[in-house]
Amino acid sequence: MLTIPINYTQLGGTYEVITGVQAGQQVLGQDPLWLAWASDLMNLRAAGDTDQVNYLLEHFVPARFKVGQMIGSMGILMGVSYAMYRNVDRDKLKQYKSMFSSAALAVFLTGVTEPLEFMFMFAALPLYLVYAVIQGLAFAMADIIHLRVHSFGVIELLTRTPLIVKAGLRADLLNFILACLVFAVLSYFVANFMIQRFKYATPGRLGNYENEGDAEEIASASVEVSASFDSSGNVLVDRIIALLGGSANIENVDACMTHLRVTVKDPELVGDEKQWKDAGGMGLIVREQGIQAVYGPKADGLKNDIQDALDQGVVINAEKLSE
Repeated sequence: MLTIPINYTQLGGTYEVITGVQAGQQVLGQDPLWLAWASDLMNLRAAGDTDQVNYLLEHFVPARFKVGQMIGSMGILMGVSYAMYRNVDRDKLKQYKSMFSSAALAVFLTGVTEPLEFMFMFAALPLYLVYAVIQGLAFAMADIIHLRVHSFGVIELLTRTPLIVKAGLRADLLNFILACLVFAVLSYFVANFMIQRFKYATPGRLGNYENEGDAEEIASASVEVSASFDSSGNVLVDRIIALLGGSANIENVDACMTHLRVTVKDPELVGDEKQWKDAGGMGLIVREQGIQAVYGPKADGLKNDIQDALDQGVVINAEKLSE
């Protein structure tokens, strides 16, 4: 709710460009503001205008909001995910290694936090509340030390590093790296203590094995599909279409980085959250005809597979959704 307006509207601040072809133009929001501000710093430093450089450094902190999210995705959640993995039942470590590593890598590279947050926010709500407090402390760091860097994940941060260096923000970048390391270590010890002390059933531990089993087991659990059943060739895709109320109930299929987003005709035909978890989902959000199933980084691939099945005329009818 806050990321888009703060990053791209005047809620995130306004700035008048000083140098370059856009000099005199006003930009809105933290992302355009940071790019324009850093570019002005780079150009003014190249021109030797020390007074203007000092003025910009003293009077603008354009990354105050986003840098907290960056510390969260590149530091805090890395510590939490490692704590969850370390507490997976010993006999299931190998099985869950790929799940945790792929989710952590997606969060680290893109800055999209849901793949890891949905792993524990329902299974360990108190841990999620503590995580929120730690995340708040990360936001506060922008007012304590210089952290004037801005990106949406490490990939974009790497592409912006030359600009950061030329703008004279090397110390800010170093502060950011150190802050990520400190928060990662802090989060690991806090999460590890809470998971063990309060016996939270995070993924792969204490019976929380909803992603365990092969595709056939996932497909057969908790949904009865009618006899008029075609197959897409992908058991999980068939299972998801059935949970969505069948092929005829689906109007539109889309996905973001972590959510499968589907518009259905009748939401009453859609399976409940337990059934979605049996099908490998991490969460379910229903808003009238809008269905969002959380599948982490594989959401986009599932969208393509489901759309292909519908385009090929595969007919799957879910006549009854049992408890």
